[in-house]
Amino acid sequence: MSAGGAGIYTDRAATAPWTRPAHEFVVGYGLFTAAEFALIARRHMLTFGTTPEQLATVAATIRNNGHVNPQAVYFGRGPFTPDDILASRMIADPYHLLDCAMTAEGGCGLVLARADRAASLRQQPVWILGGGSDSFGPSYQIAPRWDLRGSSADGIPNGYVGRRAARQAFAASGLGPADVDVAELYDPFSFEIIRQLEAYGFCAEGEGGPFVADGHIGPGGSIPVTTDGGLMSFSHAGLSAQLLQRIIRGVEQLRGNCATRQVPGAEVAICSNGGAGALFTDVLLLGRERP
Repeated sequence: MSAGGAGIYTDRAATAPWTRPAHEFVVGYGLFTAAEFALIARRHMLTFGTTPEQLATVAATIRNNGHVNPQAVYFGRGPFTPDDILASRMIADPYHLLDCAMTAEGGCGLVLARADRAASLRQQPVWILGGGSDSFGPSYQIAPRWDLRGSSADGIPNGYVGRRAARQAFAASGLGPADVDVAELYDPFSFEIIRQLEAYGFCAEGEGGPFVADGHIGPGGSIPVTTDGGLMSFSHAGLSAQLLQRIIRGVEQLRGNCATRQVPGAEVAICSNGGAGALFTDVLLLGRERP
C-alpha cells in the first residue's frame, strides 16, 4: 500500500490545491480549509473556554518534535514556544500560521502481510489490533458544524467525529485509552489534537485544553502525540500524509527504532487521519503483540 504526490503545487508554491475553494458550494462563502476547521475550534472555545495558548501549546509541541527529527522538513528550524505560535500571522481565527499544517511533496508506503507470512519477515511485525471509520458527509462540500448528526442512534456529533471509530477499534482489541502508549494523531490544525483526545477518551469533554497545557502530550507525558512532527513539521505530502504517514510512525514507535522521540517500551499506538472540519476520521490501533 503506497501513496505519494509530486508536481501538485502548480498554482501557488506554498499552498496545497485542496485548501482553496473550487466549486459553487463553498467558493461563495470563503470556506477554504483553514476556515472550515476554524469553525469547529471556535465552537469548542466558546463552549468550554479553550484558549489560544492551549492551541499554541499543541502546535509548539508538535513542531518541536519535527525540529529534532533529521527526516523532518522543519528539522533545525526551532525550537518553538507557544508565544512563537501566537506571534505568527492570523490565517483563520483562531488559527495562526504556525497552528496550521505546512505543505510538502513526497510519498510513503506500507507492507501488509498475513500473520503466517509476517512471522518470517526480516523486520519485526506490528499487528493491527482494531480500527474504524467515521463520516458525516462529503468533505469540503458542505460547511462543517460541531453539532451535525447522522442517522446513528448514539447521537455523537461531528465535533467528536472519530469517537465511534475509536470505540470500534478499542472494542475489537479489548483495550481502552489507558492502554495506549503513544498517539500518532493527524494534525492539520492545532485544535484537532485537543478534539481527538476528547473524542477518543483520553480526557473528558471540555478538558482537552487543560490536558495539553499540563504536559500530557509532550515527550515523557502520559500520551506523547505526533512524535515525528506530523503535518506541521515532518511532512504534508498530499495523500501520503493521510493515515499512512501516521501508521508508519506508529510502527516505528512499536519497533523501538525511532531516531527521535522514542517512547520507551511502547506496546500500543493509536493512529488517525481526517478531522471535524473535513467531516470524517479514520482510526487504527496497532500493537507489538499478536492479538
